[in-house]
Amino acid sequence: MADQSDTPKASGSGGGGGGGSNRNRSRNRNRNRNRSAGGGSAGGSGSGASGGRSGGGTGGGGGKANASANARKKGQGAVGQRSSAQGRNRSGSRPRNGQGQPRAARAAAVLEPPPPLEPLHVEPSLGAPEILPGEVAANRRRAIVLCAWTAVVPALLFGALFAAAVSPVFGIVAFVVAGAAVMYGVWRLAPSFALRRIGAAPVDEHGDPRLYNVTEGLCATFGLNMPSLHVVDDDVPNACALGRDARRSDLVVTTGLLRRTDPIELEGVIAHELAHVKRGDNGVSCIGITLGSVFGGETMLRRCVGEDREYRADVVGASAVRYPRGLLAALRTMAEAPAPADSSFFASPSRFGPTRWVWIDPSVGHRDDPLVPGDLDATSVRAAALSEW
Repeated sequence: MADQSDTPKASGSGGGGGGGSNRNRSRNRNRNRNRSAGGGSAGGSGSGASGGRSGGGTGGGGGKANASANARKKGQGAVGQRSSAQGRNRSGSRPRNGQGQPRAARAAAVLEPPPPLEPLHVEPSLGAPEILPGEVAANRRRAIVLCAWTAVVPALLFGALFAAAVSPVFGIVAFVVAGAAVMYGVWRLAPSFALRRIGAAPVDEHGDPRLYNVTEGLCATFGLNMPSLHVVDDDVPNACALGRDARRSDLVVTTGLLRRTDPIELEGVIAHELAHVKRGDNGVSCIGITLGSVFGGETMLRRCVGEDREYRADVVGASAVRYPRGLLAALRTMAEAPAPADSSFFASPSRFGPTRWVWIDPSVGHRDDPLVPGDLDATSVRAAALSEW
């Protein structure tokens, strides 16, 4: 009984065990299904999350693309604006307030000093208002050449004498030494010889204060040293400039000029003579007077001093005082003056002839002579030129 009761229980338990195993299998299958379903749901959720992330990333990428597109549009707009501004600049309109230039370039343009002014170029003509360096150099060369021509004859004589007496070598040495000595002697002694030839007497500040004051003031204008003043006792109004050069010059006027001219006219005459000194004409004049007195008279003097120099001195003198009417009135006073007396220096061809072309009025005693075409030294021609200023 006991065995029978145990057997069915065992079998029942065994059957129950079999049912339990089936149920366990079903439970396991259900669990596996649930797990698979859960994994699937988890995978679905994960895929959804990844899809969300991918969608979010895609959305972010779209935002960045939109931002870059907007930036490109803005850049294209700025480029368009710059191109339009450049087009406006190319069309001829200027940028306002330095637009279109870097700030450093604008600052450099503001701080950069202006370029230096180019020197004024004045053509070397008779109408130039200032003394040109070429004029001074030309007169210096002319004076040296004249001194050399003066020394040729004495040098040849000394050279021939020593060559015949001693030897040809000593003759060449004597020629060179004698030529240099004569040149230096003419250069040094010509001013004093010219003053004695004219018969001028020195005068100081107390002798004629008006002449001294006018000359001193004009020397400051021309940048010259005060010349030595000399007066010729003659009723003919005239003046000339003598001396060695601009540093050692002599101014000669007649008593007739001092009596017949007012201060403005006298200023014009003195300015004319100081223009000769500034150009270096006075040294050439002294050498020309020396050669003219020895060799050829008036013709030799004209060749030595050259032509048109009186007109040139008129231009420079009138430009210096800035009043051509004063010199014009002085020239008219000279032209209207009475003829020189028989005892006058200007009435003697032998005395006045070798000095004629150094005076401001070279037409004294020659008023009725026919005018040579192109002669600008005649007093009437120069007066007519000054009247047109």
